[in-house]
Amino acid sequence: MSENLATQPFAHLRLHTEFSITDGLVTIPPLMSRLQKLQMPAAAITDLVNLFGLIKFYSNAVKAGIKPICGCDMIIEDDSGICTNLVLLVKDREGYLNLTHLISDLYTDSSNHSEPVLSISKLVGRTEGLIALSGAQQSNIAAALLAEEGGRARHLLGRWQDLFPERFYLEIQRVGKIGEQGYIDAVVALALETQCPVVATNNVRFIDQEDFDAHEVRVCINERRALDDPRRPHNYTDQQYLKSSGEMNKL
Repeated sequence: MSENLATQPFAHLRLHTEFSITDGLVTIPPLMSRLQKLQMPAAAITDLVNLFGLIKFYSNAVKAGIKPICGCDMIIEDDSGICTNLVLLVKDREGYLNLTHLISDLYTDSSNHSEPVLSISKLVGRTEGLIALSGAQQSNIAAALLAEEGGRARHLLGRWQDLFPERFYLEIQRVGKIGEQGYIDAVVALALETQCPVVATNNVRFIDQEDFDAHEVRVCINERRALDDPRRPHNYTDQQYLKSSGEMNKL
């Protein structure tokens, strides 16, 4: 790795705060302190289907001299009826207005689901000013790639690119999850083949690595499971903390 790459500033673009009550442990003031310490110029919060923390995040970020990026982690039902994650980031005022409309639609049109889900058809005509990240291993593209369905993955990518022209990014993460390397290899190959840009995120859920155990407790409370339940799914790793630019660039 070149010295320039190792020292290149990094901005976290996928991060859940305490306002993601199912799995977020990050609180805003400590987040700002850590971002300042790490000399990060910007950061996004992308809470799960809500913008409850936006005003607090925005005001604290401006005071700290950090560029705040508004975003949201959405659950989208695609044309096949499969639910997929999609991260939306706001570019401008029109993007913010579109995002608020989409979130409103998501909560009013989810009667057939146990959680707020937005039909992909609702995105039509409502994506201007929004940047989309594919959702990494939680995406329908990842599911197709890991099933070795390259044609379907290319079709899905084309659908997203039509909805977000020149504003759709394939998302990669390296946090130690099962199947991760296979996904990374496949999605990088897809990106090279289609000339689709790639963005790296760390899917942040807590500030310090030592917070992982406390985060697992919170997840168990939400899922109504015991921490030592052998049947409990382990959907997170201790690598999902607020890593420095150097740590992210080494990945």
